[in-house]
Amino acid sequence: MLDLEAEVAFYAALGFTAEVTYSGFTSLRCGPVLFGVQQPQGLEHRVPPWDLAWQIEVSDVRAVHDLAVRRDLPVLKGPQPHPAGFWTVQLRTPNGYHLTLEGPPPAPAR
Repeated sequence: MLDLEAEVAFYAALGFTAEVTYSGFTSLRCGPVLFGVQQPQGLEHRVPPWDLAWQIEVSDVRAVHDLAVRRDLPVLKGPQPHPAGFWTVQLRTPNGYHLTLEGPPPAPAR
């Protein structure tokens, strides 16, 4: 079963805030991004469904990676270029979902 509290805490560590919480549901917001996580009711669900992955755009992939490392969040893949020209970092949520954050190439080191 989905550990809703752990999932919400994971996103809070990335800067999301819980906006609405009721009966096994929490909506999470960070800037213009708003989505919800919900505890399935009455059905046995396999978590995670292996065909589901989240991908969210961010302005600074390296900053997200550094934040995840500082907060001991599971990093699957550090910042790396994608063939389409953007950069990605991939994390794993407490319930096993893969979260890919994508953004522009990092600024050159000074």
